[in-house]
Amino acid sequence: MKKKNKIDEENLFKLIDDDPRAIDSVEVDDTIQTNLNDLFKVVGTSDEQIDRLESAPYSYWRMTFTQLFKNPLAIACIVILAIIVFFAIFGPIIHYFPPVIEQGGMITKGTTFATNAGYLGPNSVNWFGVCGANMGSWFEGTDMWSCVWEGTRLSLLLGTVVAIIQIILGIAIGAAWGYFRWLDPIMIEFRNFVNNIPTLLLDIMLMQYFSPYMKQYGFWIIVFLLSALGWIGLAGFVRNQIIIIRNREYNIASQTLGSKSITMINHNLLPYLVSVIVTVVSTAIPAAISSEVGLAFFDLSFKISDGDITLGQVLTEATAGYAWLENPYLLIGPLVVMIPLTVAFFYLGLALADATDPKSHR
Repeated sequence: MKKKNKIDEENLFKLIDDDPRAIDSVEVDDTIQTNLNDLFKVVGTSDEQIDRLESAPYSYWRMTFTQLFKNPLAIACIVILAIIVFFAIFGPIIHYFPPVIEQGGMITKGTTFATNAGYLGPNSVNWFGVCGANMGSWFEGTDMWSCVWEGTRLSLLLGTVVAIIQIILGIAIGAAWGYFRWLDPIMIEFRNFVNNIPTLLLDIMLMQYFSPYMKQYGFWIIVFLLSALGWIGLAGFVRNQIIIIRNREYNIASQTLGSKSITMINHNLLPYLVSVIVTVVSTAIPAAISSEVGLAFFDLSFKISDGDITLGQVLTEATAGYAWLENPYLLIGPLVVMIPLTVAFFYLGLALADATDPKSHR
């Protein structure tokens, strides 16, 4: 571009400062246009380019899983859980001696490589050893590997179903409990009433009533027993969190604009509590399995004579008497599942809670 008075930016402002009237004699527009051309490049306009975003749209769950899989501890926990689930499904297929076999309508012990009904530690054939005489006539002389993974399969299935029911009921009832003020005194009285009833006594009473149906509906009876009142703790926790954020400005604004109660709960309250709720529910499956262990200890769980094995029954029978002190391998099999399962769920829940926190999404 040709200019009548060739001048750079520095000289322009110096000239203006020295003599403000000189601005009229300098082609300021030409100088400014030259600077703009140096800084910017005009590429034209296009309707398609205008509508296109320079960055990918934000996705909450995509960002959550991205953060989760960046955590080495979370990946380790997922691998541990995957291994346990794999062996629960395929463990007996890989190496299996039937704990029970049915012959002529009668349940008898399966065949193992134990030379007698006594104790036999882990070996190349029986990888977890052989159950000893202290474990009762049903377990005596059976392969511990088969018992453990058969029990893990049923315990995992039971724990998952119970946990899902408790989570759904706990979140739904807890959200309504915290949002609707008229429901609060009713639920508080109900919770106080239930907490004053000894859980063991209630379980004994219910099992006495349902015992004739255990052989046919045993699984669903235990599910009902564990989940009937197991949601109260989670519901109380959700209720407390809802009360804390219920009267915040954006919720009051939504109510003023006519938002429905179900919309308020689903869109304003629960999404805000995702990371907090995940931390609590991460231990739901191990807690359900542990509860079944407690029922088995008091002989309130599945009947071994029906051929139903759980980790609770294996642990209960293994610790019967004092034989496990001399033969600690009786506990290795069940604990090699219970301990990693509980720890993996706990730390995975912490990692998932951090990943679901929107503050960590940068």
